[in-house]
Amino acid sequence: MKEEGRDECGAPALYEDPDFRCVDASLFSGSSTPLARMQGDITWLRPQEICPSPALFPSNISLGHAKQGLLGDCWFLCACTFLLKKKQLLNKVLPEDQPQWGDSRYRGCFHFCFWQQGHWTEVTIDDRLPCINSSLCFSRCHSPTAFWVALLEKAYAKLHGSYERLWAGQVSEALVDLTGGLAERWSLGDFGSEEEQRTAQDSDQVRRRRLDLNLLDPVKDDCALSCSTHSTPGGQKSVCSQIIQ
Repeated sequence: MKEEGRDECGAPALYEDPDFRCVDASLFSGSSTPLARMQGDITWLRPQEICPSPALFPSNISLGHAKQGLLGDCWFLCACTFLLKKKQLLNKVLPEDQPQWGDSRYRGCFHFCFWQQGHWTEVTIDDRLPCINSSLCFSRCHSPTAFWVALLEKAYAKLHGSYERLWAGQVSEALVDLTGGLAERWSLGDFGSEEEQRTAQDSDQVRRRRLDLNLLDPVKDDCALSCSTHSTPGGQKSVCSQIIQ
């Protein structure tokens, strides 16, 4: 009979998260997205079962950027990319010196922190990841041996209740959760057409709008800016999100 916390060979057993298990409930939340078509096709594998030499980050950091998989969470991945440019924030979300694969202290778990309701909240996960045909089916790094994005995505899915709950969202929301910063959103459509701006170029309203945009220039290095579009009955409107660190 094996000891508690050890496998059949006597080695320390790898952690299995009891609160976010490898079951459909962790993947699907209502089958209201195309993700529902993958029911029954997904298996869960640890990084060392996916590639021979896994690591959190690649030696070439440019290959550590996020690559979207079958999950519609590009809004979250956009915020993840910002973390690579701000090491102090990356270390806050993914604390340093966590035992990785090949380390004698490795136990198959990782800790992350997200900004929730005014304070940093720790989320612990095991490193079993959703796969199809032995390959990651959701987000991953451009390097096939780097797993920080896939693990961070899993922790964020646990925070929200399932992977499917990450389908569609706002970049500004993810940036707040990953930075603890303040978000401001405004619609570029509020500025009107070029013709409308020309006819009202001397109005106080137009001057105030232009002043607000000019104020961004000296602080742009301390902000994360994103831009997205969405369809409206009259065409497309651009929305810009700002995070001040």
